[in-house]
Amino acid sequence: MRILLCCILLVGLLPNGTFAQKAFFLSGEVRDTSGTPVPLAMIAIQGTTRGVYANNNGNYSFEITPGEHTLKVSAIGFQSQEITIEIRESTKRDFVLREEVFELETVSVYGKTQNQQLRESNFTVNAIEIKHIASSLNNLNTALGRSSGIKIRENGGVGADFDLSINGLSGNSIRYFIDGVPLSSMGNGVSLSNLPVNIVERIEVYKGVVPAYLGSDALGGAINIITKKEVQNYLDASYGIGSFGTHKADINAQYVHPKTGLFIQPSVGINLSKNNYEMRGVEVWNAAASKYEKVNLKRFHDDYFSALTQLKMGFTNKKWADLFFISTSCFSSDNDMQTGSVQSVVYGMAKQKNSSFNISAQYQKEKFIFKNLSFNISLSHTWDNSKVTDTVFRKYRWDGTYIQSSRNEITGRGKSIRHINKPLTIARANLNYAFNQNHFLNINYLGNYLTNNRYDDFDTQFVPSKDHFNKHIIGVSFSQRFWQDKWSNNFFVKDYVSYLNVKQQDLSWITGADKITSTTTNNQGYGVSSRFRFLNELSLKSSFERSVRLPLAKEYLGNGTTVYPNFSLHPENSHNFNLGAFGTIEVAQKSRLSYEIGVFYRKVEDYIHLVVSEAEGMSQYSNVNNVTVKGIEGELRYNYKNTFQIIANMSYLDERNKTKYQANGKPEITYNNRMPNRPLLFGNLEFNVRKKDLFGRKTTN
Repeated sequence: MRILLCCILLVGLLPNGTFAQKAFFLSGEVRDTSGTPVPLAMIAIQGTTRGVYANNNGNYSFEITPGEHTLKVSAIGFQSQEITIEIRESTKRDFVLREEVFELETVSVYGKTQNQQLRESNFTVNAIEIKHIASSLNNLNTALGRSSGIKIRENGGVGADFDLSINGLSGNSIRYFIDGVPLSSMGNGVSLSNLPVNIVERIEVYKGVVPAYLGSDALGGAINIITKKEVQNYLDASYGIGSFGTHKADINAQYVHPKTGLFIQPSVGINLSKNNYEMRGVEVWNAAASKYEKVNLKRFHDDYFSALTQLKMGFTNKKWADLFFISTSCFSSDNDMQTGSVQSVVYGMAKQKNSSFNISAQYQKEKFIFKNLSFNISLSHTWDNSKVTDTVFRKYRWDGTYIQSSRNEITGRGKSIRHINKPLTIARANLNYAFNQNHFLNINYLGNYLTNNRYDDFDTQFVPSKDHFNKHIIGVSFSQRFWQDKWSNNFFVKDYVSYLNVKQQDLSWITGADKITSTTTNNQGYGVSSRFRFLNELSLKSSFERSVRLPLAKEYLGNGTTVYPNFSLHPENSHNFNLGAFGTIEVAQKSRLSYEIGVFYRKVEDYIHLVVSEAEGMSQYSNVNNVTVKGIEGELRYNYKNTFQIIANMSYLDERNKTKYQANGKPEITYNNRMPNRPLLFGNLEFNVRKKDLFGRKTTN
């Protein structure tokens, strides 16, 4: 492996002129005869499959090689233009299109969408469009669950926790981002299950190997939610009703001042459900028969409500900033607690309330100080609060009946109203420098600063405490492209530093607080990715990463109720490898078939796993397993006239426990066995029919 990495690094250090052909940029704008921008106009190079769409302001820009080229500019409802230009340097060229009065010309689309470009990048990544689930009762988990290699298990109804796995690795091994910033910046209660769908444009899923610019310590992959960036006025509202008392409402709007570039973007998302679905085969005591019997009963204490509001204000396309905004968000949720960590422990009165308030700012600028330097910085602070109310001395059964008890429902102690306040500050800075059109250097920093304040209104035995947990991640990557982007490489290194200061001392025999007061860890990771395009019908790509995952605050510090802290946790580390092939085949003039197939391998050490105690209904994160995961996945997409689409994907996993000995030195009897409760084979089949301008020109699909 070292010899291979050295060879690849040697290629990366070759002089720029060894392989690269000099290229320039062609840019400009497309307008109609009245001067109005023509959005989504197509600028294509005749005789090739290269081209680009203009954005919503009619602006376009793409890379072009020196020499003579014939360009075709077209848009629905306008007459096409063909011109021949000589490229000797980066050139700006504007176009004016005339409206087609009588008959619309058939437009051939040569350009690639953002999703296609992501799939064809060096990394193993899925790009998922959200249009088909917008304005529906579905959440983002629904869209993700249809993608290859992804499996989602929800622990209950609306608002319940879920377990998302990417190529076999799941839970906290997956990191979540929104526009490159950790999703945790919006508050601990915000997740894919309650984030408003209408604010999202697409979701990027990175499998195993994660690019350094995300600033992630992910072990199994990362999910980056990309919000809408349309520079236009709009109002999007939806309301839906579902079973089990489910209601969902989303509102997303934007106003852009045409002269100043000022935009205001409010959004609201509300979820409400009784979650009174039926539980099958639960045990209830039959006093007449003096035994437990398995029956089917509805959940009786699982109501859920959440509301997320956000207001974003800023400027776009200014001389001093490509994008600058200030954002505030407020999240609140009320959740009845029906069970503990296991279904046999039933609650009837315990409740949890989460609330958070966030303020953030972001600044982006191309040509920052220098022509070839781009800069992106964001800063956010979140006041995150959680309260668990457990003040009733009762022991409930699944039929809703109860008996009086001498202790509360969750912790088995006295009356408790437990508060956990977690103020969180996140800072991210990203610099990208282009040496030329084919060689780039990227430096990324991500810092998390968290305080864990605990206190209780009733429980006199509970000792308040204030813990601190900070982590810093620095990533440096170098990218290169050769032969008009036929071959591209990315080399990266990451440095991970974490600091934990422990003040809580209760239950020290369980948490390890008596052994650790403060600790600092420093770990390094590295990786490489490469892609080579032989033809449009065939490309190969591979990636490797030695990754490290620092324990999360909730793994170190617990949740104050059902999850114990564990201050003895070690960071996870893994060797991740991907190898795949992809391409697009033109089956006929108006139909095409896209395919992607890949194999993957993960070797994980010090795997952090949630260990559940069925006797008391409590749990704790521990380093318990060494795991290997290997498998194969594939996806086929057939598209006819951009109207009819079939998507089929399949994944096979072989996930095994590689822990030979238990902590007490005894042999592990499950060594080399498959990991329990993990699917071996799964897939999806999807049919889509879409028709533009169904009821006339400029109407929706």
